[in-house]
Amino acid sequence: MYQYNLKLFASKCSSTCFNMKEKITIFLLMIAPVLIAQQKWQGVIPDSLLKFSFATLEQRINSAELDLKKKEFYTEIYYRKAIIKDNPVDLANALYLKALISQDKSNTLQYADAIIALTKDSNDFNFPAKGYILKGNFFLINLRLQEALGNIFIAKQYSEKSGNLEQKLLINRYIGLVKIELGKPEEALPLFEESHRFFKSKPEMKLDLIFVEWVMSDIYIRLGKIDTALFYIDKALRDLERSNPYYRYFEMYKGICCHLKKDFAQSNLFLNKSIPLIKEVDDPLNLAVCYYYKGENIMKGDVNPANAKDYYEKADSILIMTKKYSRDLRDNYIRLIEISRDENDDKRQLYYLNRLIEIDSYFNKNKVFLSESINKNYDTPKLFAEKEKLINKINQEKKIILGFGGVLGIAFGFAVFYLIKVRREKFLFEERFNKLMQVPLYEIESAEEEPMENLILIKDDKAKPIAVPKEIVREILKKLTQFENEKGYLKPNIKQTDFARELDTNSSYLSKVINHYKGKNFSQYINDLRIDFAIKRLMVDKKFRKYTIKAISEDVGFTNTESFGRAFYTKTGLQPSYFIKKLEENNNR
Repeated sequence: MYQYNLKLFASKCSSTCFNMKEKITIFLLMIAPVLIAQQKWQGVIPDSLLKFSFATLEQRINSAELDLKKKEFYTEIYYRKAIIKDNPVDLANALYLKALISQDKSNTLQYADAIIALTKDSNDFNFPAKGYILKGNFFLINLRLQEALGNIFIAKQYSEKSGNLEQKLLINRYIGLVKIELGKPEEALPLFEESHRFFKSKPEMKLDLIFVEWVMSDIYIRLGKIDTALFYIDKALRDLERSNPYYRYFEMYKGICCHLKKDFAQSNLFLNKSIPLIKEVDDPLNLAVCYYYKGENIMKGDVNPANAKDYYEKADSILIMTKKYSRDLRDNYIRLIEISRDENDDKRQLYYLNRLIEIDSYFNKNKVFLSESINKNYDTPKLFAEKEKLINKINQEKKIILGFGGVLGIAFGFAVFYLIKVRREKFLFEERFNKLMQVPLYEIESAEEEPMENLILIKDDKAKPIAVPKEIVREILKKLTQFENEKGYLKPNIKQTDFARELDTNSSYLSKVINHYKGKNFSQYINDLRIDFAIKRLMVDKKFRKYTIKAISEDVGFTNTESFGRAFYTKTGLQPSYFIKKLEENNNR
């Protein structure tokens, strides 16, 4: 993954003060511990500096000429001035600036939440959208894409409400970055082209223009439009000083473009220039990308491709050390798998297969879908098949080396036992599934809608009457029928006491009626209704079958997947995932 950093943009904060004491109190409670822990400027700030306007201070903080220490100093002045002024919007902007320049990103969410709490009712031009942008940026960097998009879309609503064009463009750029992570660069390009047109007409926003052209270069590389990417890259390398924070990345991209044009010597030249510059900043993933392309240059252009292995392993070690993942480094593991296979090193091959599966699982969980071209040779089923093949091979070699007949005999016995057990379970599950499929849908529906008169007659004939007046029984059963027909059981967190109150009865009467006429306790009654509904919908709704288990469980009223899974298994003897899988298999026949 290529990392993109949040850019400062011009502040146009309102000076209106509102609910001041309440907002400042919230601010102190939420953020004071963080500020105390991070405070670096203990001395007295001269009054002459406190007289600077907020706009002047922010201009200095945004200046490309100032180093980090001076930026921190001016941010502290801004913050203390905001405290003196007692204006929540100014305080929020001070926190925003502190969060942006802070080297420690672990407190970003606390800053963002404090900003939102301070300004959520302000109707300000920039806030609280900036707080949500800050959260979106944090989640994006950490590849928590759903949470990133959630916060970015909230910020979008506020920016549209305030008519803040620059903020809207910034938010669109964030959406574009997420689209790049989702493997949709063609959808991201128009969002950055819009910003590019805007910044080209604003000479004072040169840094923003450089950022946009940096990302556009990346997009064009992903789209295979190398010459277009090189137009922006070469322009940047001509115009920028080496001290510019983006210079190192344009050199890296130049190296990648040279590789894609099969000019491996030039590619190495630019990659070698960018690597020490990238090492100066905390950007391990882009460093790993450089190592990957160094390996690719050797693999495709060197007489001895075995030398590429060191660079691929360096990229792997960075991902292990940082505990991060990158879709752009997926092919790094394919190379390592191929090298291990050529060296007949089954253990290393298995290790890298597991790493590749781990990466795919991570991104699938985060809904980052790998494109068909990436998965062409190494999609997930093939990975698992190859993994099993390797495990079997390694195990077989171990058995040959050990050569103990007794051990082999025991192992064989266990294998036979396990195979019989697996087959028995498979047969049992299929039998349960087929039995469930033989129940017509109208029978599932009728189980929910059985008339109360039938229930009363049947139970009165077979069992002793319960200690509840018949009129109350009829009324409760009537309301239960209405509750079932209206699918009230799909609401989460239904408590027996609250439900009894809704039916104008007490918990004891309700419990007795359900036990007597439904043959189960209250919890089982609610869960069975939900599971019947889930089964019926899964059988007829293809789209619903595509939901995650978590989404299905929430859709039918459960608060977590564990309780849904237990209830489903209790009712059917099957796990929900197995039931869905079998439905899909039947549907595809």
